[in-house]
Amino acid sequence: MGDLAWQHFPEAREHITDLVCTELQRAIDADRMPQPVDQFEYALHAVGPLVEDLGLVDLDRDLVRRFCLFCRDLLDYSGPDGYEVSHVLGMYVLDGLDGPPVVRVIRQVDPGLIELVRARFPGFWAEE
Repeated sequence: MGDLAWQHFPEAREHITDLVCTELQRAIDADRMPQPVDQFEYALHAVGPLVEDLGLVDLDRDLVRRFCLFCRDLLDYSGPDGYEVSHVLGMYVLDGLDGPPVVRVIRQVDPGLIELVRARFPGFWAEE
């Protein structure tokens, strides 16, 4: 998720760098090998703050477009940690972005994404 956040959200790169550097410092302090940053850390600290007001305020259309591409890339992800990525996408990214206002904004930018999300996460992005 971190690499896709880096790719789609240049404005989050400073947060992503902080997450990676924090893990490196922890590894140095504990005299251990560094571990990958948890997927949910990227969702909470890099992506979430950018889109938490989706549907509530008028976000930059380009940001919404990039968010849709980010979601599509995660929905298509099939790496060895695919289950974790899908869980984090549903639980930490999409769960807080639900309801008619979000659906209206997404429909304007990428209407096909709504059906993909609903297929993977039944009950999400309902219009009522």
